[in-house]
Amino acid sequence: MADSDVLKEKSTLMCDDFRIEITSKLILVGIYPPTPVVPVIYTPGFPVTIPYLCFFQMFESEQDGVASFTARIQNLESGRMVGQEVAGRLRLQKGQIINLLRFGALPFSQSGSFGLSTVVEGCADPFTANFDVKLFTPPQPSN
Repeated sequence: MADSDVLKEKSTLMCDDFRIEITSKLILVGIYPPTPVVPVIYTPGFPVTIPYLCFFQMFESEQDGVASFTARIQNLESGRMVGQEVAGRLRLQKGQIINLLRFGALPFSQSGSFGLSTVVEGCADPFTANFDVKLFTPPQPSN
């Protein structure tokens, strides 16, 4: 987790999707727990395209304003970007700020370690969160 003059990162969760209800309630669907250190996406084979991969970022700010951001997912070994970059604006306010990111149609051709990198205007360093993509071999039924 990174800190900056503008924002302090409190937490980042990775999930399959999110919804914002008409009552402003936020629903996170399919949260990936850290197992044991970073979240892991298991797949029965490669190549695979993940329909959606979402991130819930909680920041804390000491100032009001607006800051632009860009977020991307990269293979940590090759540096190659996976899918499209997501860009937007954060409304800064004193206290806690939520940033929701949704990446669509992410193609993974092999297992490996990947990272979310969010660059926020006015912050010296990107905010990062890592995860793994691994092959899942289901247990064979015993005879």
